[in-house]
Order: sequence, then C-alpha cells, then structure tokens
Amino acid sequence: MDTGEELKSWLEEKSKPYPARVEFALKVWQSVEFPYPNKYEIITQWLDESLASCGDLPTQQLKDFLKLRAQPGWVTQKIKFQLIQTLVKIVSLDGNANESALELLPLAINSELLQDALRANNEFLTECYGSMFKCHHRCLELRKKDKTEDPEHWDVEFVVPVIKQLAEIARRSQKPHLLLKFYDANTVRPLVELLLSLKSPCLEELAELEKQLKAEFSAERIAEQPLHVSLLLLEAAILNNRYETVNLQKIVPAVFKISRKSATSLPLVAYLLMSLRKYDISLQFKMAQPIGTGFNFVAQQLLTLVREYRKSHLKEVLILLCSALRLNPLLLEQSVYQITVWLLTAPKADPEEEQLYSEYLILLLDMFRRLNRAERFVMNLLKALKEWLGKYTLDIPSSEAKKRRIVGNEKVDNEEQQTEKRYLSLIFAGTPLTAAPSANDAFRQLSHTWPSHSAGTAFTRLVSNLMSKPSLVIWKTLLFAFAELLEEDQPQGVMPENLDFARELHAALLCQYLNGTRLAEQVHLHQVEVEQQLQHTSQVLEQFGRRLLSQEHNRRLMNAFLECTERASGFELLLTHYWPDGFPASQRPLQLRGFLPAAEWTLIQQRVHNFGKSSCRQRLQRLELQLAESGWLLHDQTGATNCSDALAELVAPQQLFRLTRPQKQLRLHQRRQDQDLDSHLEDSECVELLALQLLGEYRALVKEAKAKGSLLVKLKLEEQVEEAALVGFLREKASVDKELQLPSAQELVESLLRLPLAQLASPIRSRLWLVIFVLHRDLSRSQQVEQANQVLELLIDLMHFGQPLPICSYFPQLSELLILIPTSSTTGWSFYETLFARCIRRQSAGSEAFLASCTEYLKDQLAATNKLQTEQCRLLLLAIETLSSVTGAQGRRMQRQLQPLLEIYGEMVAHKFRSKKKEASVYKEFVDSTLAGYATYVSSCINRVARLERESEQQNKKKEQELVPVPEAEQQEQQEQDKKKKKKDKKKANAEEEEDLAKVEEQQSIDDNFRRICKIYIGHSLNYRNAHAIRLLNVALTHRQRLHLDPDEIEFVLSSYWRQLNADIETRDISASSALDCLEPAVKLIIGYKTNEDFLLLLRRLSSQVEQMPRPQSPAQHTALQNVLTLLALFAKCSLSSVKGAMLNEHFELISVSVALRLPEPKDTAYRVHALRLLEAQRNLAENRTVPLTGETLDCLLGSMLDVDIKHLISRGGSWQDFVDLYGALTDNLMVLLKQHSNLMSDRAAQLSALCQDLVQAIVGYRAERKQTQDITETELDGLADLGLKLATVMATVATTQALAVKRVAPFLLIFTIRQMVSTERPTTLFEKVKVHIVRVCHELIRLCDHRAGHFILRSSSEAGARMYEGLVKEHEKYHKFRGKV
Repeated sequence: MDTGEELKSWLEEKSKPYPARVEFALKVWQSVEFPYPNKYEIITQWLDESLASCGDLPTQQLKDFLKLRAQPGWVTQKIKFQLIQTLVKIVSLDGNANESALELLPLAINSELLQDALRANNEFLTECYGSMFKCHHRCLELRKKDKTEDPEHWDVEFVVPVIKQLAEIARRSQKPHLLLKFYDANTVRPLVELLLSLKSPCLEELAELEKQLKAEFSAERIAEQPLHVSLLLLEAAILNNRYETVNLQKIVPAVFKISRKSATSLPLVAYLLMSLRKYDISLQFKMAQPIGTGFNFVAQQLLTLVREYRKSHLKEVLILLCSALRLNPLLLEQSVYQITVWLLTAPKADPEEEQLYSEYLILLLDMFRRLNRAERFVMNLLKALKEWLGKYTLDIPSSEAKKRRIVGNEKVDNEEQQTEKRYLSLIFAGTPLTAAPSANDAFRQLSHTWPSHSAGTAFTRLVSNLMSKPSLVIWKTLLFAFAELLEEDQPQGVMPENLDFARELHAALLCQYLNGTRLAEQVHLHQVEVEQQLQHTSQVLEQFGRRLLSQEHNRRLMNAFLECTERASGFELLLTHYWPDGFPASQRPLQLRGFLPAAEWTLIQQRVHNFGKSSCRQRLQRLELQLAESGWLLHDQTGATNCSDALAELVAPQQLFRLTRPQKQLRLHQRRQDQDLDSHLEDSECVELLALQLLGEYRALVKEAKAKGSLLVKLKLEEQVEEAALVGFLREKASVDKELQLPSAQELVESLLRLPLAQLASPIRSRLWLVIFVLHRDLSRSQQVEQANQVLELLIDLMHFGQPLPICSYFPQLSELLILIPTSSTTGWSFYETLFARCIRRQSAGSEAFLASCTEYLKDQLAATNKLQTEQCRLLLLAIETLSSVTGAQGRRMQRQLQPLLEIYGEMVAHKFRSKKKEASVYKEFVDSTLAGYATYVSSCINRVARLERESEQQNKKKEQELVPVPEAEQQEQQEQDKKKKKKDKKKANAEEEEDLAKVEEQQSIDDNFRRICKIYIGHSLNYRNAHAIRLLNVALTHRQRLHLDPDEIEFVLSSYWRQLNADIETRDISASSALDCLEPAVKLIIGYKTNEDFLLLLRRLSSQVEQMPRPQSPAQHTALQNVLTLLALFAKCSLSSVKGAMLNEHFELISVSVALRLPEPKDTAYRVHALRLLEAQRNLAENRTVPLTGETLDCLLGSMLDVDIKHLISRGGSWQDFVDLYGALTDNLMVLLKQHSNLMSDRAAQLSALCQDLVQAIVGYRAERKQTQDITETELDGLADLGLKLATVMATVATTQALAVKRVAPFLLIFTIRQMVSTERPTTLFEKVKVHIVRVCHELIRLCDHRAGHFILRSSSEAGARMYEGLVKEHEKYHKFRGKV
C-alpha cells in the first residue's frame, strides 16, 4: 500500500462491516510501517463523510479514535470542523440518545487532534458545548419518558467535569468578553435547561463558570434570554456576590427595574428574594441616600408592584409576596393590611391561584404569630376590609361550570411558552397543602376569600398559641365588629351588596376562634372576662338569629348561624365540664341554645327543613345531637331518653351505649345496607344485635323453604329472649332427631365467625351461645356437616374466652348432652375437653350436679357390660384428669366427686385384669388407652391406705394410753371433756361405721394383684415422651416399698428411658420446646436415681464427647452441639445430692469451656441459639442451690458472658433479634449471680465492671455508625428501652448487694457511662425513652461513689462530660438521695 487512493479504496470497501473498517483505519493511523504523510487527513475525511451513512454508530471505535495522539498540521482545520459537526449531528439523533454515544462529545472536545480547531473559534466551541448539553438533556428526557430507573449520580458526575472544563477554558481565554457573547448565544440556555432537569442542580459550578466568564447581571443580557434562564443567572450572580454589597446594590435595583417594565418579569423579583433567603443575605446594605437601606428599597418596590399588577398578574404577585414573607415578614409590615384586603377581594382564576393565596394567608398568620401581634392583625384587617367593602363591590366568584368553560376557551400556548411554563413550575415548585377542602365546610362560599382548610386552620392554630389576654382581645374585637353588621338592615360603612359576605366572614372568624381558643384552661384566672364574653356571644347570636328570621331565607347565613351556634355551645360545654376542681361554681347558667326562645327555634327548624339543603339539615341535626349529648355529659344519664330515633344515626360510636336497644337495632339495619359496621363492633349489645339479625335472616330463608321441624323457626328472635326461656326451649325441644332439608348456611357461618362474639360480656355470651346452639342442632340434623362443625367450633370459642359459661346448668345430665353433641367427631370431642377445662375446672354453675350425672352415667354403663366403650373411657379419663388438677378451697370441694370416678376406674381395671393366667402383652392396648388416669388412681389408693394406717396407729396408741392408770383429778377433767364431745360423736357414729367398712376393703386393695397390675402398666408405658408414663413412674418410685419394686426393676425401667433418650439424641434435635416438656421430667427422674459412680461416668463421657467435636459446620454438627447444651442445661436443673453437686460443678466448667471454644462466629445464624443455650445452662447452674458453686466455676461463668462481646455483636454481623435475646440472657444471668451468690461476687468487681461496661456500650453505642440519628426503627427504640430497663435493674441490684465491693470501681464505671453518652457519634440516648434508663444507671453509680470521687470524675472527664456529671449530681441531690430515717 503506497498511495492515498489505494488507502481510500480499502476504507471504502463495502464488503467489510463498518466497525471493521474503522478498526483498520485506527491501525493504519498508528502504523509505523505505513509512513504516508496524508494518511491522517484521508482517514479523518473518510470518517467525516461515512459516519452519516454508517447505520449503527461504532461507539467504542470512535472513542479509541478520539483518544489517539496527533500533532498540529496533520489534518486541516476545515476537515476538523466538518468532523466535529458530523459527530454533533449524529449524537443529537434520538436513536443515539444514550450514555455511550453521549460520551463521544467530551472526548471530541478533549481530543489532541481537534484541540487547535476548537480553540481557534470561540463560537464553534460554545456551539459544541451547547450541542453536548442539548444531547444530554434529550437523553435525560427520553429516559424519563421510558421510565427507566437510572442512577441520578451518573448525570451529575458527567455534567460537573464538563462545566468545570468550560470554566477553565474561560479562565484561560484571551478574549473573555467575546467568549461570553458566544456563550450567551449558544451555551447558556441548554446548560440551564439541563441543570433544571436534574434532581440536584449544580448551581455552584454554574456560578463558578459565570464568575470565570466575568458575566454581570444586567438588563441587556437578561433581555436576550428566556425567563427561566434569567432566573438561574440571577441566582448565580447572587451567589457570586453574596459578600459584595457594592454589586448587590446594583443587582437589586436592576431586577426591580426590569420587573416594572414588564409584568412577565415579576418572577425575577420573587426569585431574587428566594435567592437572598437561600444564601442568607441581609438586606441591610446601604443604598442611595433618600432610600437608606436595601430593606427599605425592597419594601417600597413591593408595594408598588402589588398595586400595579394585582389585577392582571395575580399569580405572579402571590408568588412574590410568599417569597417576601419567607425572606423577612417585616418587608410587608407597613402595607400588609392593604395588600391583604386587595388579595382577599381579588377574584382567583384557577386552583393554582387559590393554593398560592392560601399559602400567602398561612405565611401571613405565621408572621403575626412570631411578632406577637395577632390581636392587632385581626383589628386592623377587619377595619381595612370594612373600608374597602364600603367603597367597592365584591366580585362574585365564578361557578365551577363557568370556570370550566373559561378554561376550555383559553387559547393554547405555543411550544415555547409551554416549555417556559414547565421550567418555571420546576423552579417555583412548592409543597402542596396537606389539608384538602372539606365537603362539610359551612363556609364553602368563602373558599376564594378566607378558605377554611388553610387560612381557617392557620387562624385556629394561631389562636390556640395565644396567651389569655390577647385571646380575649380578639374575641371582643370579633364580637363588636360582628354586632355592628347585625344592628340594622343596612349598616353604615358596608355596601348592601357586600353585607352577606361581611357577615359570613365574621361568622367564620368567630367559629375558627372558638374552635382554637384555650381560655378554658385559664378560666380560674379570667373567670369574669370569659363569662362576660360568653354573655356577649349569646347576645350576638341572638341578634344574628332574629336578623335571619326577619328577612327571607338566606342559605349561606343560615349555615353560618348554625355553625356559630354549634361552636359556641361546644365551647360552653367544654368550659362547664372541665371547670377547675375546688374553684367556685359559675353563677351564669348554661345556655347552649337558650339565647333564642323555643318558638323561634321552631321557626328556624321549619325554614331549614323547607328551604335548606341537605348540608344545612345535617348541621341542624348535629346541633340537636349536641343538645342531647350535653345532657349525657353534664347529668351522666345512661339512658337515651333525650335522643330521638332520627338522631340515633348521628351518635358517635363512643356513645352507642346511650341508645336504647330498638334504636341500635334500627341504626344497624341502616348501616348494614351501607356495609359500614366496623365502628359498631366495640359495643357488645350491637354485636349481639348483629348476630341476631344474621340469624333472623337465615331463619326467614328456612321459613321460606318450609323446613318442618326446624328449631330456629320456632325461636322468636324479633324480641330479646331471656336466658331462662332459651334454656327451657332447649330442654323441651332440642332432643328432636328428625332430619331436615335446610338452605345453605355457609354465608351465615362466615358472617358469625367475623364477629367478635368471644369478647362479649358473660350474660350476652350466654344468650348468644344458646341461640347459636339452636342453629347447631338444626345444621347437625341436615346434610351440612361442615357448617355444623364450624358452628360447634364457634360455640367452643364462646366457652373458651372470658368468664366460664354455665353450660352444666343448661344440660345437667351428661347422657342428654351426649345425644345432642356426640363424641364421635373431633370437634365434638374438643367441645367436651373445653367443657371440662373451662366450665367444670373453674366451678361454673351446675358443675357438681353435672359431675354427679357423669358418675351415674358411667357407673350404669359399667354395670351393664363390666367395661366401658372407648369414648366413655375417654370421658372418664378426662373427668379424672380435670378433677385431679383442680386446686384451692373450691378444688378440695370438687375433689369429693373424684373418688366415685376413681372407683369406677378401679372396677374397670380390676375387671380387665381379673385373669392371672393371661400374658402381660395382652393388655398393651388397654394400658395405652387407660394410662392417663392410672397414676391418679394408684396415688389415691396408696394415700388412702396410708391415711387409714396412720389413723389405726393413733387409735392403738389411744387405747394403750387408756390402759395406763390416771390420777383422779385428771380423770374427772377427762370425763367433763368427754361429755362435751358426746353429742358430736353421736352425729359421726354412722359415718365412722361406713369408714370402718371402707378401711377393711382398702387395706385389702394393696395386694399382689394390685402390684401386678401396676407393674404391667409400668412395663407397657416405657416411653419418656409420654407425660402420663413419667407421672406413673414417679408415683411408683415414691411408693416403691408398698409396690414391692426391686432395685433391678427400677434400674431396668430407668435404663430403658435412658436408652430411648440416647437414641433420640443421636437421631434428632432434642432442643425443641415440644421435646423439652417431656425431656425435663425424664432427665430429673433418671439423674435422681443414678448412683454417684454412674453420674460421674456420664459427665466424663459427655465431657470427652464435647472435646472430640469440631467447630460445627454442617447441620448435623450443629444439632449435636445443641443436644449437648440441652443436656447440660437439664443436668443443671436437677436436684442433686452434695456429692453429685460437686461432680457437676467440676465437670460443668470443663464442658462449658469446651463448648465456648467451639461456638461459631457471631455472624453465623446458629450462633445465637448455641450461645443462648450455654447461657441458659449457666443460669440453671447458678439457680440450683443443691450445686455448690466454686470460685473457679463462677470465673468460668463470667468469662463466658464476657466472650459474648455484646457491644460488638451488631457490627460483626449479628441481627437485631440476636442482640435482644443475648442481652436479655446476660442480664438475667447477672441478676441470678448477684442475688444468689453475692458473697462470691464480692471478690469479682473487675469482671462485674467489665460486664457492665459492655452492657452500657451495647445500648448507648447501638449502630452508632448510622448515617443519620433517626435511622432507627420504632421497634428498635422500644426494644432498646426495654433492655435499658433491664440494665438499670441490674445496676440497682449491684448497688443493693455489692455496694462495698463496687465502691472503688464505681467512679470509673460512671466516667465510662458518661463518656459513652457524650462522645459516641450518634448515641441512642438522644431518644428520651432510652436515655431515662441510662440516666438511672448513672444515679445508681453516683449513689455508690463516695465524697472524694467527684473531683476525680471532673478531672477525668471532658468538658461536656463534666457538665453532664454536674447536672446528674444536682438531680441526684434533689430527687434521688435518701434523706429519711432508718
């Protein structure tokens, strides 16, 4: 290749793809073997000509090309210009609007090849930058349109270096004025529009660029730019000159001069004020001599602009005034009343103007709140408004339909105007008002002048913050001004057309005042003034009401009158109800609506009902409801005699109990149609009525279906049914067993299940239970088995919660109840379990009679067949288990019913085991089914025999004493005592004879057959997971001598249990709570009967097993370690002899140390479980008084607690739940050690201090590395507060039990705690709920320190720490130090 033509032909080869040809051009450019001098120009020219038709842009190849090194002169400037223009044109296409293509332009500007061409032509350079900003802006817009989530920081990181590069070019430019000219023409608008589109505009970089360009803010420069560009240039000028008052003296007048010439430039003044506020620039710089300061100049110009443009450009004027109020409210102080009246009476064209006006009023009221001039504001505003209303006619606001027509007829703005509006909305975007207009607003007609949702709310808030005297002044002012407007038909000073508006506005202000005033809190200081104003208010309202009656019906004023009456009555009620205790009662009677006679109120009601709208009628109803509620409030009437049926709909849910049952029924019927019942579920009677309504609807369906024999149809649900009548109905007709064909009850059942029936009071639950039971009887006789079971579950829920229901009194015979609710189904059996657990166990009415019937029924069944069916046997065991678990005085009385049941159980067992020839294996099934009651039966038999033996021994001793000769005096005294007891002995004679017969039988009951049966039961129940088996074994071991249990037999049983336990340990996790319930009694039983040698071997084997374990990695290894810790915790709970306790103490230390070395990392999810089990085992050991804890073991416990390193748990990957659980376990362990081993702990102040430091730091420094203080959830704060309370309790226990031992380290611990509070970057003590507990810790430590520690603490603390310590000491001396007598 030796000529340029051949190179061109290679580059223009169509057979190769375009990116490959560009790669080839890059290689030729860099090739040393091809020294053709014009190759650079040929390649550059080819790229310029071919890029437009290349299809897909080869972005990466072009980036590589623009990064190539090049010397000046290799390519002519003309070709360079053409290449740059081509690149800009291609990148500007919508198809190439992406980040990779956009990065080509900065590379082109920085390219060595194109640098000289760009620097030689400032106009072309600014065009390139402008094109780049346009391309970036288009790319941003397309991304927003496609809703592509892209990180915002990419745009900022891209544009900031470009702006800085342009600023550097401007700094080095030899002709900055020429560069500024082309910058204004080509670059500034695209740049500003791009910055406005970004979420974080780079205004500092823009200001720096303006500074390097030496650009000044002038009218000539601004005239050439659109308004949104001028605003950002103004802000940049303000930012650059914020410390240069000389330049500010030029900029501020220039802005106002521009605005006076054109009303469209008013936003420029508003943005000037916003920028001054944003950069905290004072207006107190000097201006020309007549004006004085910039503040005076701006105040004068504002009034001029408002006066000139308030009619033609209201929106811009409102933006300007809001900006002025935010900057400095005193700018409008001299003319605020005149301006406010202008704006108040000006018509608002659209919702945006209304929102801006509302914002202005809110800022204005806030201004007077901060200036403490609220009463002057009200007085002067009403005065200025009255003057205006006397001279001009108020424009009537357009209706909504007319507004829509006006908006529809407006001309459509061109594209340039729409773009400018969009950018202006971005610049002046404000926060929308939180409150929306209310549909029930009584002053909706004032929404254009004094909107209640914004200005009214702000005025109410202003009044609520006032002191009493200014509040009284405002009240007087409003009343006098309102009274002037009500004196005659045409009051002086107000035009007739404006009279309704003036009256309504004054009424609105009065209502908003009464809604916000807090004079009721200060009535004891201003009683006379408040009562005078109340009397004056009544007079004004009387005048208002009679004025309304004397003229034609006026809907606006009628609404205002009713609202004023309601607010005034509400304030009067508030004052009366919260009258200070001990303060003399008011002599002024309560008026409420008494300012008008009843006849005139009747006329008002007639007008409202005849001519008023629905909102007015509702307001009148609320007024009548307020009158009824006032009677309830003041006279505490629980009835509803003052509330009519029409008002029952309006009663608040909290007052539902005031209504009568028919009123509630009517209200529920109406609300059910609207599906609005949630607020009624808090009233128990309403819930009952809802349930009855649902049942009544289903009853109607059943009646339509003509289902004969339905009990629900026969039940009268229209009226309240008493419990006795329901019980009689059930006893008479519930036994019917005729099959029914009923409509589907699924919807009814679902509706009943959604009601909170179980939370009702006992009388209502009883009635509902009986009615729903009637439904269950009907469903159980139909084919709807599933629905019947659901209803039965509902009945069980009603029995389960609250006070026990008297079910036993409803059905005193078990045989009858079994017919109604058979035990064949799971739900039926659950019913009987609940009946015994909730009703019989808690001794509800009729329990004893029911148990007697239960005994009689079972005795009859047993007598008939000498055995019980499975379900009957389950009932017997359930009754025995229930009665044997009853405690207390009532329980002892109930246990009288237990003995007959045990006799039935004994007869059943004796009959089963009557044959001694059968093998024991035959009885396996019977033993499994009756094991639940056998332990109780054996215990009862043995206890009765033991009692009889004791009584027999006492009688024998008594007979022996009678044979011994007694002196005559003692013999006479004994005879007198015998005579006194003779009557009692006669009464007990028959009972003793019966007992003697029972004694003979029971003495014979513990025989070889009894022992054989007992051993069979034990042999068939060798399962430690069965609680009944464990209980039976406990009873047998307790009475092993009577039962003739050999040591070999005991060893066999316990060995079997131990083998089962070992098998479970090898195959599964025994640490689950369900397994622990059975495991703990079994382990206690086994360990208790193990010999010392066996226990020692067991501990050694466990210790060696732990030493051979690796650090757990797999789930099986975690389970093995968990099982070891569980066993260790259970061993530590056992009651041991002194020898076994010493063994456990010795090996516990070895095992716990080995386990601690094998715990996983804190970031492991299994760490918390293992650590908690280890801490639990240590706590059990410390609580076990049969284990002699040594100093070495105590050191091991404290060392394990320190190894948890709770203060670094979160930073090392632990979770919040890990932190809470481990912190609670540490504090629990410390409490046990401090309370039960205080002597040993007294020598370990150092370890105790280190633990307390960790606990303090864990709470105060919890997530101290968070970015913001508030980055803590409410759950975490509540949890930290609970943990802080535990820490404070620990510290109080330390101060009680270890005061002398901790006395020397207490100052250091106090210094550490204070340092954590003041030095931690973001301590949790910034939140009061956490701080209160840490401060309590400090007070406990101050109590431990002696008088010499104070100076040491002050010397050792920082300045902030010393101040905190001094404050804590003062608080301790004042509130916490004990000053009483001991």
